[in-house]
Amino acid sequence: MAKGGFVDAIKNSVVIEKPRVNSNVTFDKMLALDILLLMFGGVCTSLQGVVNGSLSVHVNGGFSSWLSFAIGSAVLFVFFMVDTRGGKAINWKNAAKTTPWWAWLGGIPGAAFVLFITLFIPYRGAAVVSGITICAQMVTALIVDSFAFFQCIHRPATLPRIFGLALMIAGVLMVALG
Repeated sequence: MAKGGFVDAIKNSVVIEKPRVNSNVTFDKMLALDILLLMFGGVCTSLQGVVNGSLSVHVNGGFSSWLSFAIGSAVLFVFFMVDTRGGKAINWKNAAKTTPWWAWLGGIPGAAFVLFITLFIPYRGAAVVSGITICAQMVTALIVDSFAFFQCIHRPATLPRIFGLALMIAGVLMVALG
C-alpha cells in the first residue's frame, strides 16, 4: 500500500455531509416491491432460526442446520433451473474466468449463520439472537460499503448512517438486557 494509503482509505470511507431536507422523493413501484420482498426475507430469516432451533432441541444442532441447507438447496435448485432455463442462460466459461475465487465460497458464511442461530435461539431467544445477528450484519455491511469491499458499490459511512447504526445497537442491547 502506498504511503498514506491506509489513512486515505479511512478518510474516504467516512463522509460528513449535511442532512438533505425536503429532497424530492418519488414513488418507485420496483422499490416498493423490493422492500416488501426484503421484509419477507427478514421474516423468513427469523422463522428459520426458530424452526431450526426447535428441531435442534429434539435432535442435534448440526443435523438441524444440515437439514435446513438440504431442503433450502432443493428449493433453490428448482428456482435456479427455472430462472436459467436449466443453466443454459449462464456463460459458464466466462464465469469461471472472471469470477473472483472468494465469490464461489458464499455458502460458508451462510452455513455458519444457520448453525449459530440454530444453536443459540433455543437458549437465548429469537429476539436476542436475531437482534445481535442483525446488528453484526449492519456493522459488517457498513464497513463493506464504506471501503467498497467485494466489488460493492462505494457508499461512505455518513454520520446519519453511523448514528442510525448506533441507535440500532442501543435498541438490541435494550432487548437483550431488558
